[in-house]
Amino acid sequence: MRLILASSSKTRKTLLHRICGNSFEIIPPEIDETPLNLEDPKNLSERLSLEKALKISKLNQDAIVIGSDQVAFCDGKILKKSNNLEDAFKQISWQVGKQTTFFTGLVLARHGGKEVQSGIITSHVFYRDSHFISENLVRNYVKKEKPLNCAGSTKFESLGICFLKRIETEDPSALMGLPLIKLCCFLKKWNVRPFA
Repeated sequence: MRLILASSSKTRKTLLHRICGNSFEIIPPEIDETPLNLEDPKNLSERLSLEKALKISKLNQDAIVIGSDQVAFCDGKILKKSNNLEDAFKQISWQVGKQTTFFTGLVLARHGGKEVQSGIITSHVFYRDSHFISENLVRNYVKKEKPLNCAGSTKFESLGICFLKRIETEDPSALMGLPLIKLCCFLKKWNVRPFA
């Protein structure tokens, strides 16, 4: 059965490549990611992951489709994905010395969405304080990494990791955008062995 990643994320592509090599396709789902009124961050992550997987699954009924989405939540606020570098700078600066929770949803769909597996990984990230994270450090990070369209503006797969003092999660790959531990479990339930 074909395997499709419903994403335009280069990081998710790299993560999936770890366990599947080149044996998958990529089809960006292009959905509206605007939160619903009073929607909490966990439900938002779950809903968007499902919408991504279902949209592509309905068009590719012979495939298993992987949908994933990540939402960052800090100090009572959902952190929108930054559209420009100044917004990314402000978002990182606002998280200094705080705890941010990242909800990473994962959905597998097949047979046009008639069969679905879904789950979510919650990760707690503790940012260093202003004694360590200076304004200059944040500006250099934003200039080098350009963390746009990225939950919390933090690229954990690269220099963003330098801002952290501690992470609490059951799956480190979830923080980078695709929970590989849960994904392997889901694939096994459907008798798929990506690395066989």
